[in-house]
Amino acid sequence: MPSFRLGLLAAALFLLAEAPAPSATSEEAARVFAVSGARTAAVQSYVSNLHVDFALLSFPYLKFHLDGKITYQRPNVYSVHFDHVPWFGKGFENIKADALQPATWGEHYDIDKVAHDGDRTIVEMRDKTTGHVKGVRAELDTDGLRRIVWTYLNGGKIAVSIVPTTVSGAPVPASEDADIALPSYHVTAHATFTDYKIVTDAGTVAERAR
Repeated sequence: MPSFRLGLLAAALFLLAEAPAPSATSEEAARVFAVSGARTAAVQSYVSNLHVDFALLSFPYLKFHLDGKITYQRPNVYSVHFDHVPWFGKGFENIKADALQPATWGEHYDIDKVAHDGDRTIVEMRDKTTGHVKGVRAELDTDGLRRIVWTYLNGGKIAVSIVPTTVSGAPVPASEDADIALPSYHVTAHATFTDYKIVTDAGTVAERAR
């Protein structure tokens, strides 16, 4: 029995020795993600009113707006709820937006490159699976994500830009602009966020009306 246990120990040590260590690029990206989320680390949750103006730049060239709420729950649950959607938007009343949380990227993407441009850090990533995402390029600063672009194998592209504001010392979105260009349609969206209610570890609730 002792020799059997020693054999298992030796095998385990061998596997650990053979396991690839995290690359320097991945480690640098992890540090960037941690720094970008430091100012919101004390935020347990928040909710905000949401107004979005949509414009279809392809047929049928519609313009419309939706109202709803965004909610965030630590660690990485970020979702959008629209109060009412038109008939062609049924099924999109509730949308998960966790993809805008840098802390979730390590689960889905491999880090290819980390570069710095002024006060921004550029992170280039690719899908860990052989899915439909060709590449992802994100721009972050110390307040969090500022721009992210997904490119797809079918030629499509989704770009989201975020303008922050500060509520109770925490950076949160003031507005977002999205450009969604896919083979079947092209739509732009401008979102504004108002009346934040933020719950922190200190138990305080902050409100901001714009």
